[in-house]
Amino acid sequence: MELKHKYKPREEWGIEGYLCSDCQIEKTKEFAARPSEPDTCALCKQDLGDIAVKPRWQWNMEAGTLLCQPCFNKKEADYNKKLNFCALCGTKMGIIRYNPKPAWKVEGQLCRKCWDGRNSTKQQQ
Repeated sequence: MELKHKYKPREEWGIEGYLCSDCQIEKTKEFAARPSEPDTCALCKQDLGDIAVKPRWQWNMEAGTLLCQPCFNKKEADYNKKLNFCALCGTKMGIIRYNPKPAWKVEGQLCRKCWDGRNSTKQQQ
């Protein structure tokens, strides 16, 4: 059968190919009517209740996870600290930031002083 309007199924439906409008509507109803599991926070595993927050894409968390508000706030503060402060000395970063070499095994970015210091000690060895 030739489809005039093709609908792409959602990933969780487990269907390959396209759907006609009638099948799309039926599948949507079927999955919307399913009782969902009680949502829990991805970090603290407590029940989310009415407040559920999606994590930011920069945090590299699994798609579809949800966080409670306290865990979201903690993760946001950690991310901002990692983004705006030097990973070694903790000084506030300016416009220019330096990425550490993978061999240094430093998570975050460095200020110029720390990057130069780390680079000179590694070259002497």
